Amino acid sequence: MQRMSDAIRETLRALPHFHGLDLELFERVVVCAESRTFARGDMIFLHGEEARAFFVVRAGSVRVYRATPDGREQVVHHLRAGQSFAEPAVLSLGRYPVNAIALESRTELVAVDSRFVELLKQEPRLSVAIVSSLSMRLLGLVERIEELAITSAPARLAHYLLKLPAKDADRHLVVQLPLAKKDLASHLAIAPETLSRLLRRWQDRGLIRSKGKTLELLDTRILLAIADRDE
Repeated sequence: MQRMSDAIRETLRALPHFHGLDLELFERVVVCAESRTFARGDMIFLHGEEARAFFVVRAGSVRVYRATPDGREQVVHHLRAGQSFAEPAVLSLGRYPVNAIALESRTELVAVDSRFVELLKQEPRLSVAIVSSLSMRLLGLVERIEELAITSAPARLAHYLLKLPAKDADRHLVVQLPLAKKDLASHLAIAPETLSRLLRRWQDRGLIRSKGKTLELLDTRILLAIADRDE
């Protein structure tokens, strides 16, 4: 039990929401939290359900999506360890506006329940911290909108690859895809077969070298040119 409590504290303390809180206030946040574990394919919540908690990913990954009228999934976010989701649903909306599903065989989340809302009302320091953190999140969403506004699938993919954290290796860059290729296609609003075709074409042209989820970017000059071309 103590080990689980320590894990919850570690997960919450790493979240930007709570970086600057003093120990006493932070411990009051911890009281509102519990650990939950999901298997791959488990629904965390469904669109329209009452919002009883927001979540922080401790391990594994989560897909947040909307269902379109024709039955397709419109991906809103892919979330990994250290990222949180569903705060607006708990703090103001009252219901979840999207669906969330666990993507890995053991996805561990920290759930912060609705007691947090009462704490937020009592503590202006906490309110300021949350507003600041969610404002930074909003900037990230603006970047995401700009990314999806790029109409060309090649430009969208090149833009995404060049933004990934990279390591230098023998005069070129190496990046790790954080998502399975099927999920990456969904994230970029590209058909999976289009993504596979692009990666294969770029490999044949010597722009990249693919080894599973590891990609070597062999010619960033050309990739930058592709990313800049919205066509």
